[in-house]
Amino acid sequence: MFTSCLIIFVMSVTPASEGAIAPNLVEDNGSAWMTWVEPVDKEKKFMALKCAKFSDGQWGTAHTIVKGNNFFANWADFPELGVAKDGTLFVTWPQQSGPGTYSYDIAVARSDDSGETWTLMGTLNDDRALGEHGFVSLLPEGESGVRAFWLDGREMTGDGHSGEGGGDMQLRSTRIDEKVTNSTLLDARVCECCGTDAAWVSGKPFVVYRDRSETEVRNICITTPDENPRLIHNDNWLIAGCPVNGPSIDAIGNDSVVAWYTAPENKTSVQISFANNEEREKPIQISTSVLGRVDIVLLDKEVALVCWFEPTGETSALMLAEVHRDETVTNVQSIAEVSSSRSSGFPRISKVDGGVLIVWTDIDRLNGINSSLVLLEE
Repeated sequence: MFTSCLIIFVMSVTPASEGAIAPNLVEDNGSAWMTWVEPVDKEKKFMALKCAKFSDGQWGTAHTIVKGNNFFANWADFPELGVAKDGTLFVTWPQQSGPGTYSYDIAVARSDDSGETWTLMGTLNDDRALGEHGFVSLLPEGESGVRAFWLDGREMTGDGHSGEGGGDMQLRSTRIDEKVTNSTLLDARVCECCGTDAAWVSGKPFVVYRDRSETEVRNICITTPDENPRLIHNDNWLIAGCPVNGPSIDAIGNDSVVAWYTAPENKTSVQISFANNEEREKPIQISTSVLGRVDIVLLDKEVALVCWFEPTGETSALMLAEVHRDETVTNVQSIAEVSSSRSSGFPRISKVDGGVLIVWTDIDRLNGINSSLVLLEE
């Protein structure tokens, strides 16, 4: 049984280069894969999407997935990697599809040799609308495939992202194996640019996301391909535009935990809610001075580890805390100084053997992406 963080941060230099952005993590049997985007030729806006594995306390060699000048390089909508049960890797990334600022598809590639080489598979979205498609979450499904969830703007017209135009952002899902299958609609009206997250709970692939009601109330919802969406909690946050602050979920068997940012009546907070099967517990508030951008891992059915950003004046702090099912919050720590601008992106955390790995965009852009291992005791 997990008892506590040792709050010993073992710093580790990542294989990302100067100017790297958009770090993301996915757990892989006690190890973790990181994806990121880094500049190759800044003048020509030529970028490379790369990946590397963290295993046995150290980073492996960086592998290039693809290079190009048509990346939709964004602080909030970043590449996603999924690991099938047989070890096949799949990666998705935003790729510009037209002249519009938010005209981009979701490109897909797969690797059968642990990231050494990659095969392009086309696009995840099965439409050709010149609109926004992104904010992907991937989960292993079957022996050699993954389940994908994403936000899909095929029904949006004009620059719907900025409120100019019409139509709604959708939540869609599909399965990827040897090919990308046709997508299904899960929710016809969702928040336009709050990221998604997904986890297997009680044997089903669930996705969490920010919904959008007809009256512009934007609460966090959860759904799975064969069920109707339901609220995590009724925050009743009425906001006319997207806050670009999606939720995070993690699960072990029937137990799950969801973390999210909310700000009804301009009262900002990070909320945590545990659940067993469908029995959702009341939210636990862990901070009221926040920028949000949360990520969470469930250490056991009673304890979770959550990270988020808090403003500290001219800069911000990357915060970390243990949250217990009995509503206690312990070991609250500031572990790094980060930029207060959007360039700080989102911190990501993942369970690995011996602890929890954290990656974030360093405040010094010469350092690119930083990482630390938080040691745990049993």
